[in-house]
Amino acid sequence: MPSPKVLSTAQVRGLEDNSERNSGTYDFDAAKEWKLFCDGSEAAFVKIYNHYFQMLYNLGRQFSGDNELLKDTLQETFIKIREKRSKLHKVVSAKAFLIKCYRNNIITEQKKRKKDMTLNFALAPFAFHLTPSHESVLINRRFEDDQIKLIQESLNKLTRRQREAIYYLYYNGLTYAQIKDVMGFASIRAARNLIYRSLTELKKQVEILGAYEKVADK
Repeated sequence: MPSPKVLSTAQVRGLEDNSERNSGTYDFDAAKEWKLFCDGSEAAFVKIYNHYFQMLYNLGRQFSGDNELLKDTLQETFIKIREKRSKLHKVVSAKAFLIKCYRNNIITEQKKRKKDMTLNFALAPFAFHLTPSHESVLINRRFEDDQIKLIQESLNKLTRRQREAIYYLYYNGLTYAQIKDVMGFASIRAARNLIYRSLTELKKQVEILGAYEKVADK
């Protein structure tokens, strides 16, 4: 069976144009579609592209505000995995694998363009500045608006690496093992410890800010 041809730029851009419109409009079985993709199914490839495109692009926005860099790198990421798909049957989580590939490719491309990494992260639109939508999950309770504001402020006082780990755990649903692999931790324990320390620090900051505001209101 001949190997499939590599997608042209026009073909990939065509998928990109449809990705937002098609994402989430059908039942998606990640394990099933990944197996079909690895076996050579073009339909499965399109489904995978459409399903994960927006999630991956949102991730890219945490690293850079250069939309062209993000789109070009995302297209190249899919082209590369398509080229070697026959060797990807052992991938356990398509989502974690794609996140790792895209993340690494963005960083590699930024280095190629000789951009200052620290400055680039600081100028990224989000830089893993987390929104209030999942804070109730982190603290396991409901909050008033002023409390949510305190939590958001506290979250964004964490280091970028701490926020990135929390982003993968709570916003993308990755496991500690997957976060370890994506971010390059030496062990699963190291990934778990970073997140545990981050949440502990978060709770302390919330308490400090809450106490400060109570004093200010008197």
